[in-house]
Amino acid sequence: MITVTLFKTDGKITGVRTCGHSGLADSGNDVLCAAVSTLVQTAYLAISDIYGKVDYKRKDGLFEFRVPQGHDAEVIIRATYLGLQDLSSGYPQNLKLEEA
Repeated sequence: MITVTLFKTDGKITGVRTCGHSGLADSGNDVLCAAVSTLVQTAYLAISDIYGKVDYKRKDGLFEFRVPQGHDAEVIIRATYLGLQDLSSGYPQNLKLEEA
């Protein structure tokens, strides 16, 4: 299962962590893993492009970064969250969204 954790402070998303694998297909052929990775990595790249390099952690099956405070970052993360919610509704046994 893929778990996406959204870290919140005062109702605002301040960080994102994805970990795990969906198990729908072998690594490299899993459409759900690819979709989650694309959403989260695109959010990271867009935020880094606007705010400058944002630190991240990356290991096999794990990607985590902190979200800078600002309107642009909020919009990007909100859009990412909506995409993740949609994926989670289609694959509830393979993708879990949680808040911390």
